[in-house]
Amino acid sequence: MKVFLIKKVNFLVFLFLSFFTVLFSIFIFSINNPSFAIELSKSSFFNIDISKSLDEIAKSDEKKAYLTFDDGPTIKATSKILDILKEENVKATFFVVGKHVKEHPELVKREYDEGHYLANHGYNHNNKLLYRDMESFKNEIVSTDLEISKAIGVEDYCSHIFRFPNRVYVSYLYKSKERCS
Repeated sequence: MKVFLIKKVNFLVFLFLSFFTVLFSIFIFSINNPSFAIELSKSSFFNIDISKSLDEIAKSDEKKAYLTFDDGPTIKATSKILDILKEENVKATFFVVGKHVKEHPELVKREYDEGHYLANHGYNHNNKLLYRDMESFKNEIVSTDLEISKAIGVEDYCSHIFRFPNRVYVSYLYKSKERCS
């Protein structure tokens, strides 16, 4: 009899915890614009001053939509995307992954030559490497910008925009004291 009660209590605890886990998940995913914030000092690797840019966008009466693509370039999709954008005369921002830029520099060069903006999406698209420490984080960004530089033939290219990979919903404008002016 005691075994039955213990099993029943464990099952009820399991149901109770499952119920609240589902409720919590629904709450989190119901937020329209989840965001994360990092406070960095002026002496840090980043100099974030996006409030001015956001104010300019908010004050404008002009309506704009920004088309972005992540994780490329890839042989399978990037050329097709570029063909459609060219046909429709639409410009986009490509958040590129450094290791893919190194694999397919000709696609990055085409993106750049056709007037699209190249932005940084990290070098490896691997959270364990990206978030290991600040030095690793910095290397992911700098390495990607350097690969973009090589691909497009622009010395010391700095995209100034970094989008965190793997569904972390923030983008940052940044300036490296060492590279970006």
